[in-house]
Amino acid sequence: MPFVKINKCLNCGIAHEWLFEGPTLRELRLIKKLTGQSGKEYMQSADDGDPDSLAALIYILHQRDKITVPFDEVDLDFADFDMVETDQEKAEREELEKEAKKVADAKWSAKNGPTRKVASPRKSAATE
Repeated sequence: MPFVKINKCLNCGIAHEWLFEGPTLRELRLIKKLTGQSGKEYMQSADDGDPDSLAALIYILHQRDKITVPFDEVDLDFADFDMVETDQEKAEREELEKEAKKVADAKWSAKNGPTRKVASPRKSAATE
């Protein structure tokens, strides 16, 4: 899970940086009560930028820091908000990308032959 960063929080006026590894059971129950979403729905909709899901995330993270903000008053300035992948997430993503490239190259080779050749740049009559 990513680092959640808010430079100047509209809810409490301070800067935050949280490592969000996922909600606890109590938090999942609260999310369901607040948004009507199950855990899986919540995680997907938060990734998609759903406003209620993001509000629930901000609400929960404030609760973890013992900061009380009424859910209906949770606000967020997207210019001051960022979700940054951890080093582990970055390494996992890069490994998946490498594997995907290997698979794509193998499929291309199976269809078109053993190598991909890059065409050399064309010379125009003006440069000759």
